[in-house]
Order: sequence, then structure tokens, then C-alpha cells
Amino acid sequence: MGEMFRRGFIEESMRVREIIHAHFENNGVARVREFTPRQFCSHGFVLGKASEAGLGNELYKILTALALSVMLNRSLIIGQTRGAYPFADYVSYSNFSFTLKEVKHLWRNNGCLTKYGRHLTMRIDDFLKPRQTDVPCGNWRKREDLLSCFRILLMLANVFVELMKILISPSKEIDNAVSWAFDGKKDPDITLHLWMMMNRSPSAKEAALVFIRKAIHNLQLPSKPRVVLISDIPLVLTEISLSLAEIAEVLYFDYENYDGNIAGDANKSNSLNLRVKDWGPAPRWVTFVDFFLASRTKHSIISGAHRCVGTTYVQLITALAAAYRLGNLHNSLFTGFLEICCSFQQLFCIHR
Repeated sequence: MGEMFRRGFIEESMRVREIIHAHFENNGVARVREFTPRQFCSHGFVLGKASEAGLGNELYKILTALALSVMLNRSLIIGQTRGAYPFADYVSYSNFSFTLKEVKHLWRNNGCLTKYGRHLTMRIDDFLKPRQTDVPCGNWRKREDLLSCFRILLMLANVFVELMKILISPSKEIDNAVSWAFDGKKDPDITLHLWMMMNRSPSAKEAALVFIRKAIHNLQLPSKPRVVLISDIPLVLTEISLSLAEIAEVLYFDYENYDGNIAGDANKSNSLNLRVKDWGPAPRWVTFVDFFLASRTKHSIISGAHRCVGTTYVQLITALAAAYRLGNLHNSLFTGFLEICCSFQQLFCIHR
């Protein structure tokens, strides 16, 4: 156990990156489209489908399917809703994956049923109902189902994010908003993420300040660190900014003063949305700006959340920040993120 990681986090993460790139060279759309009819009709696929219930959990669903496509040596299909990918207004998808519509079209054109007697069948495995699936103990490579749909699987964060890096990127509009927030300045050193479901607990803010000051002290930077703030309570952003003004350069995305238009929906609010607890009261696209803004963090990510809220969103931010830093192996300050649990409802401090 653990033998494969003996070489260290950085080396093994880079090896995972190479495996993923090689997989898409062999199983990506461009190559599979050129298969002979016999090759295509015996090829397998994994379907990843997500709703837009919440960013973190829904991204995990797509990335799970992508990870399984690598493990099973199959091509990836991303499910669409009314002809659009999940979150398509806010992220751009790479051209490695299929749509189900195209696979059906190629299936007919290659005569998979008429020439080879092969039906395009799908098998769905629900990991939340283990008695109804043999996947945990079965030999996946011997499965004859050509199209598989899996529900819920957890993996190491760096694997997920290496997959995410190759699959999605911020849309042009989201990237412009991130650049506007940075205003030409350097990447942040620390990020504070507070998701309190509109519960303005004074102790929560005080605890967050304690951990930010601790992270700043540990870093021992020659100048004021840059701190990014993310919260579902706009007033908290202002209060914490004032409290940190003497020891840090604080920034956050002030969407109300941003003149850009995201997907033609810049002024739309989620305040009447049934999923306001998942997304917060700000327009939905703000969550994506915050996500890619915080993923540029260099050293520490501190997160505090209401006990009813999961932390998949900030987990992916942290892992993406780690993956970005892996591109610079000479960065001696970065050695990966360490999670330290402490008492602040469900607060944890993640830092190098």
C-alpha cells in the first residue's frame, strides 16, 4: 500500500498527468472518429452526466466518469441537457469528449447493428446502492457493456484536478472577470473561503481572522501577502477586509461594480432560486469567477463552512491550485497542501 507514491507527491502527480494526456491521445474524439467500423463498434464509452445543483458536487460527477474512462481505456461522453454541456455558459470544454448524439450517429454510420449485430447498450451502476451492482468486486475490463454510466466515486484530489485541467477551462467572459479582479497584480498568497448559509456568526469571523493571521505569520513573506476573500455574505467581505488592512493586501470579486456581461446574465440574481443555499445570493457566474480566482493561490487556503454544507467546492479549488504550482518544479515554497482540522463549525485550514 502506498508503494506507487514512494517517489513523492510531485513526481507521481506529474506521472498521472502524463497518463491522462496519453489516454486522450488514444481515446479522444479525433482518433476514435478515424477508427474502422469494426474498431469503432467494439469500442467502449463512459458517460458522465451532471445537473447544475451545485458546482463542487456536479464537477465531481463529471470527473468521476473521466477518471473511469482512463481506468477502463474507454472514451468519454459528457451528457448534455437541451443541447448544452453542464455550466457551458461559464466554462469551456476541451474537444476530447463525445456527445451522446454523435456516438449514436457514428454507431449508425458504421453499421454497428446492421453489419456486426451490436446494440448500443448502457449499464448504470449506482455506488450508493452496492447490493445492486457488482462493480466494487467485479472485473471491469471484462464487462461487455459498451456504454457505462457510474454514479458517485471518490478518488485522490490531485487525480481529479489533473483530469479537470485537461477537460475544462474558464470561458472567455469568466477569464476576463478574473483578470479584472486581479487588476494586473500578482497571484494571491492566501484565500479565505466562508460559506455560512447567511449565518453571520461573530465567532466564525473571529476564527477566520485568527487562521489568516496564523497563515501570514507562518509564511514570513518580505511584503504584505495578498489575500483573496470568498463568501456568501457580502458584508463579511467588507468587515474582514477592514480587519486585515494593516497586515495584508485584500481583494475579492466585487461583482456589483463589474461592468462585464457574463452569458448575457450579468444582473440576474439567485435570490429567488430554489438552490440559493448551494450557490449563494449572488448571480451564479460569480461562483465561477471566485473559483478560478482562488485557484491561483500560491500558499494557503482557509475554509469555513456551515455544518450543513459540504466542502467539495473548496477541495477542488485547493487541488487545482496545487496542480497549477506543479508546473513550476523550482518553486521551493510549494510542496503540496496540508489539511489541518480545527474547531470552527467545519473550518479547516489548508496550507503548505
